[in-house]
Amino acid sequence: MIPDILKNLHQKTYRLETIVTEQKNPFYLTEKKYVRHAEVYYLEEEKDQFKYHVLVIDFIFSDDDNAMGKFLKQISYLFDELELTVDKDGNIVEVNNLNFLRLRWVNILAKLSETHKGESIDNYFSQISSVLEDESRLIGFLGGYHMFGLLFNGLLQSFDTKRKRESPDGFTEIMSPVKDGEKMTLTISPENLDQTDIDHFRGLFVFKGDHYEEGFTEIKKRDTHLKHSLLWIG
Repeated sequence: MIPDILKNLHQKTYRLETIVTEQKNPFYLTEKKYVRHAEVYYLEEEKDQFKYHVLVIDFIFSDDDNAMGKFLKQISYLFDELELTVDKDGNIVEVNNLNFLRLRWVNILAKLSETHKGESIDNYFSQISSVLEDESRLIGFLGGYHMFGLLFNGLLQSFDTKRKRESPDGFTEIMSPVKDGEKMTLTISPENLDQTDIDHFRGLFVFKGDHYEEGFTEIKKRDTHLKHSLLWIG
């Protein structure tokens, strides 16, 4: 069942959306949406690992009509083409086009540096450069729910029993499978949440047969509310 789910990601297009709501003060909140359409191509299996080409074909940012929105959109193009190796559970284990990403970042950085100045901008650039120099950090970044963690989430193994995994945010995610005919829903609940700065977490992943159709996570921390969703659209 597991190889079939992984192989059936081939030629699928997914809509990935992040909604960020921030409570600026008791009377004012902001909401921003970031949408990507990603095509996934399964390339080959090698020693129980699976290789993919992920191509982001469209970005839709709710604030791409202002300077910061345009800036973030240009940064996002850095990760619009990825070649990844994934293990049998669906975890990213290798970024195969890392040198390509590094060279692309050099070009993007040179262009953006001409028009974007300041200490906070320089720190942001330095963070990206640092992540690209450390493949393990890059894998962690790409595996976050705001990037491709809803697609390659480490949960594509046996759905017969409850399982646990450690979240990068410091708590434990508990996966519980519920089967209804061909449909399998994995509900995700947290454990040890009080040891983190997160107030609320929940998630679910929906499969029909060997096809991954839908994913969702919701995270609340302090004044920030994050919703990440994935939908198979073609």
